[in-house]
Amino acid sequence: MTIFTDNRLLASGLIGGTLSRHRGNMQEVAAQQPVYQDLSIPPEKILHFHQTHSDTIVPVLTEQDARRVQQAPVQDADAWLLAVTGWGAAIQTADCVPLFLWDENARVFALAHCGWRGVVKRLPFKTAQALKQAGAAGTMYGWLGPHIQVCCFEVQEDVAAQFSPTSLHHKNGKIFVNLNLEILRQLEEAGLNPQEIKTPYYCTCGDKENFFSWRRDHIRQNLLSFIYKP
Repeated sequence: MTIFTDNRLLASGLIGGTLSRHRGNMQEVAAQQPVYQDLSIPPEKILHFHQTHSDTIVPVLTEQDARRVQQAPVQDADAWLLAVTGWGAAIQTADCVPLFLWDENARVFALAHCGWRGVVKRLPFKTAQALKQAGAAGTMYGWLGPHIQVCCFEVQEDVAAQFSPTSLHHKNGKIFVNLNLEILRQLEEAGLNPQEIKTPYYCTCGDKENFFSWRRDHIRQNLLSFIYKP
C-alpha cells in the first residue's frame, strides 16, 4: 500500500496521507474500510461528509462532537477541524487538493478538500484560521497532498479572473492555475510560516500510474486522503 504523506505529520503522532490508486476507487466508504484495518485504525472512528466545493468546516473538538457527527446524517462540508484523540476523518479527491494542517503537538489538526472553487472561497485561509481559533499552539504545519499541478490545470479566462495574478501561468496563449501558490499565499496570510508549508510536486493529472484524475480521464474514480490521531 502506497501512502503519500509528510514525515513531519507522522512524527507528530498522527497517521494520515493520500493513497495511490493501487488500492482501487475509494468513492464508496465500504472500499476504504480494509485500508483502515490494515493500518490498525478502527474504520468506525473515521468521519465522512458529502463534499460540495464549499467553505464549510466541520469542528470535531470533543468526544461528544465526534459521536454527534458519527450518528447524524452525512452533512455537506469540505473541511474537518479535529482536536480529539481516537478519531479521524477522510476526504476524497481526483485532482482537488487534500490540505493537511496541524500544530506542533498535533493537539489540533485539519484536513480540507480544496477544489478550485473552495480555494476561491478561501477555504485554506479559513481552515488555518479555525485551527488557530481552536487553540493551535506553537508551530503550525501544512502539507498539500497529490493534486493537479500547474502543468495540467488549464483554465479559461472566467476561472482565471477569480485567482490572484501571481497564481497564474501563461504559456502559448493558454492560462494555467498554480494551486500551490494560491494556497501558500492564503496560509501565509493566516499566519503560517511558508517554510513550514510543504508543496511536493505530485500531479494527479500527469501521473496516471499513481493517481486517478477527473481532468485526464473524465471517470469518477477517487483517491482517499485521511488523518487520524491514535
